[in-house]
Amino acid sequence: MPELAFFRHGEELLRVALADRTSVGRAPDCDVCLPDPALSRLQAEVERRGDGFVLVDRSGRGTRVGAEVRSEAPLTDGTEIALGAWRALFRAGPGGDDGLTRRGGLTALRAAGPEPAPAARLRIRERARERVIDLDGDRLVVGKDPSADVVLDDPFVSARHLRLERRGARWHLRDLGSTNGTLVGGLRVAEAELAPGLAVALGDSELVLEGAARPRPAEAAFEGMISGAPALRQLFELVERVAPSDAAVTILGETGTGKELVARALHRLSSRRDRAFIPVNCSAIAESLIESELFGHEKGAFSGADRLRKGAFEEADGGTIFLDEIGELPIDLQPKLLRTLELGEVKRVGASRPLTVNVRIVAATHRDLQAQVRAGKFREDLYYRLCVVPLTIPPLRARAGDVGPLAAHFLARAAPRGLPVRFSDEALEKLSRYEWPGNVRQLKNVVQRALLFRGQGLVIPPSAVTFEDARGASAGAGDHDTLFVRGLTMEDLEREAIRLSLRRHRGKRAAVVKELAIAKSTVMKRIAQWSLQDEGRDPALSLPDEED
Repeated sequence: MPELAFFRHGEELLRVALADRTSVGRAPDCDVCLPDPALSRLQAEVERRGDGFVLVDRSGRGTRVGAEVRSEAPLTDGTEIALGAWRALFRAGPGGDDGLTRRGGLTALRAAGPEPAPAARLRIRERARERVIDLDGDRLVVGKDPSADVVLDDPFVSARHLRLERRGARWHLRDLGSTNGTLVGGLRVAEAELAPGLAVALGDSELVLEGAARPRPAEAAFEGMISGAPALRQLFELVERVAPSDAAVTILGETGTGKELVARALHRLSSRRDRAFIPVNCSAIAESLIESELFGHEKGAFSGADRLRKGAFEEADGGTIFLDEIGELPIDLQPKLLRTLELGEVKRVGASRPLTVNVRIVAATHRDLQAQVRAGKFREDLYYRLCVVPLTIPPLRARAGDVGPLAAHFLARAAPRGLPVRFSDEALEKLSRYEWPGNVRQLKNVVQRALLFRGQGLVIPPSAVTFEDARGASAGAGDHDTLFVRGLTMEDLEREAIRLSLRRHRGKRAAVVKELAIAKSTVMKRIAQWSLQDEGRDPALSLPDEED
């Protein structure tokens, strides 16, 4: 059956079977509702005409089909449609079992992905609170009514918001006529078939289905971390031994090594797994606010404190608090943290009496805390209280054997479903030779960038693999310019790719089109849009565009 496959950030999330007329837009009564402000309430309709399908723009501004903005366009197998932050791919033949129905003006959708095993757990995120429940039955209702199987403390959730049902090996979701709707991967649905890992948004809360735990081989993932390196396998075993205790743990490692993943693993494997996990980045909070963030404040405690506010320790009561970048904690605040560790008490700013809390503390830092103790920047007594169990994550350069499996993992997650993209042997060798100052986080960025700029082929060449450190300096990228990824949007990446290609080819548009495998009309439009006309050209040579 002909269908539209919907992608976001390069990942296929959902498929929609096409009827004789299928409407797409941000209005709730569209067959496919995409809550994107860039779209009109009714953006477009896909109509059956004879043996084929045609997209008809209903926005009055045109809809991008392929490389052109069109008011009407025939759809052939593989045609891409741009819909704000989404991309839709028309497939003339079946892309797999659909079994889709229409209900209440919304499309009932099948989640993209392989056949999942029956899920064992449901992860629930409500504001600052996170918990996990086992899914033992075949049906449960989620809502804010006390009679619901899963009760959410969320004013934007309906009393009986949605129902989850197990049907054989799969879980299905049905919205129960909620006021604010249910979103799967950002797409509003009435019914959906879910795969483990797919996020369901309702109100300010989120549900994530998790697969059943399985025995893991030496090279498999451990709580989201992939490694076959002996040092990491030893770390994973230590995490499993330490997690059930309440001992304070400090995770040591360079930026980007995955310290928060280890902290979350400690929480999930502990008896506190059903209570809150509260992460706090001590380096990201202004020094004047960090005491209030950690311990809370009373109403009127200071200018602007117009209401009582619980701190992170109170929010984490019964669960785990993760103090990331603990080495950045101001020295004058460290005695208060020490008191909490020793007595299990917190005192809000402006309060006269302390409160008792039961919290497991996990800290992390990329700094040498012992050196900070010697320099008088970190209290020695606090150091020993926090480092009851120190866990060290080795940098990626010390486990080069993990680069290939990690790159394959990130590539599989980033590539559109069904597209068998892979790295060439030369590209993998280039990845393995690099020092990775940004560790696993940098590797993920490099893989995503290589996928974007590989061209039309399914094999990623070494020329698509580029590196750059956080200072913007070239770091072993070979004879090509590099792109800086951290914090950049997709538009930033596209602009930078065209700019660098223009430089490499001395302003030759035709060479840019060939290298980036982008339509010439698109390249010319982007050059004009971003004022790149003179990029890469010798000012003494005024080459006209038509001679390119």
